[in-house]
Amino acid sequence: MVELEQFFTIQISTDKRQATLVQNEKIPEEEWLEEKALLQFIKEHGVVYGLNETNITNFVTHRQNLTDPLVIANGKPPVNGQNAFLKAVQFDKKTSNSMGADDVNLKDVINIPSVLEGDKIGEKVAATKGENGLNVLGEEIVAKTGKDFKLRAGKNTRLKEQTIYSLISGQVSVENKLINVFPIYEVRGDLDLKTGNITFVGNVTVHGNVPTGFEIKADGDIRVTGTVEGALLEAGGSIFVGAGIVGQNKSIIKAKQNLQTTFINEGHVEVGGTIEVVQAILHSTCSAEKAIVCTRGKGNIVGGSLSANEFIHAKAIGNDMQTKTTLYIGLHESVVLKERELQTELAKSQEEFSKLGQLLKVYLNKEKQLGELQGKEKLLKLRVLHSFKETKDTIEIISEQLEEIKELMIDTDGGYIQVDNNLFPNVDVHFGKYRRKVLAKHQKTKITITDSEITISTL
Repeated sequence: MVELEQFFTIQISTDKRQATLVQNEKIPEEEWLEEKALLQFIKEHGVVYGLNETNITNFVTHRQNLTDPLVIANGKPPVNGQNAFLKAVQFDKKTSNSMGADDVNLKDVINIPSVLEGDKIGEKVAATKGENGLNVLGEEIVAKTGKDFKLRAGKNTRLKEQTIYSLISGQVSVENKLINVFPIYEVRGDLDLKTGNITFVGNVTVHGNVPTGFEIKADGDIRVTGTVEGALLEAGGSIFVGAGIVGQNKSIIKAKQNLQTTFINEGHVEVGGTIEVVQAILHSTCSAEKAIVCTRGKGNIVGGSLSANEFIHAKAIGNDMQTKTTLYIGLHESVVLKERELQTELAKSQEEFSKLGQLLKVYLNKEKQLGELQGKEKLLKLRVLHSFKETKDTIEIISEQLEEIKELMIDTDGGYIQVDNNLFPNVDVHFGKYRRKVLAKHQKTKITITDSEITISTL
């Protein structure tokens, strides 16, 4: 009978999720092993779960010595729980399936239905626990439970259990963990001297163009069916531009959420979410805290500087003329500055919270000694109590935002750049402090960072 220890070694991966059989020396033909003995040998080395019986049987049956390690077992990976998220109600709207990839009509995005007072507009979907896995030794691999968050009512909404309802008739503006409903300000045509600049507490819709020199500032979303030239647009929600942005190096587009448009040419864009462009981003400076996507139409990115915390995805980056194009993945200056600002705001709010707490304690002690307060003192106590609760909510919100930034700092290694077609030379790629210049043309590539080295691999 063959002494298997002489001929084989079983190797178990560091994470214990795979086991392989390595042959140290050849087995004489007349002493070939039996499958039962090999299985017993494997189990004696602790490998009891996920056996690849097909590989084992084929090896024994074909009676051929191994030249490469043979996979004999694979563990079951854990399925991590899904994070809790805010799900907005999808209202019916007309769509067309007849358009090709180059004929995307962004105006369909702009025509977002309004909601009525009392409508259900969103609900919280709870986090899930996930499903544990097993390694090849039969040990449990604990799955991560999805992260929870505290659901809050947005502007002009009310919260009932885990469902959000609208308090007014207006348009919905969806943030990551908040849904607002804003009144609507509409301009039937181009922005002009008669209309003037616009500052509005709700959503602004312009059924025309926004020429150079004009400004629109909205607490909610901004929707422009035509072209935005060298103008200033600032939105507390998202910005939608139907015909594209012709910035002339004069435009400033800022949105706390997302930007969707047909193209950006010589524009300056800063968003707190994702920039999604149909045709092209040309010679522009674009910054997104989440992602930059340019894949639905021509999908070209040429020239300028683009940065995104999570990923940049386009059909083509650069061009045959080797126009310099700079891409940043991971944290950039705006996030660092935001963290400093939040830390300052948090310290200020915590100091205010402490002062309000002491003042509230004075009123409560006085009320305990003398009975219910009356007149001016009762009014002052209620004001302090209201400010105390508001400041507490502010501290919670800021702390959540700082925690999200902290997670971004940890997760920067997961960022990537994906190019579905051509990646051209003279594209500068930055992952944090690491940089790589693309010197040759590549096709269908994904750029990542591994062990402090930027790598370009084929999709």
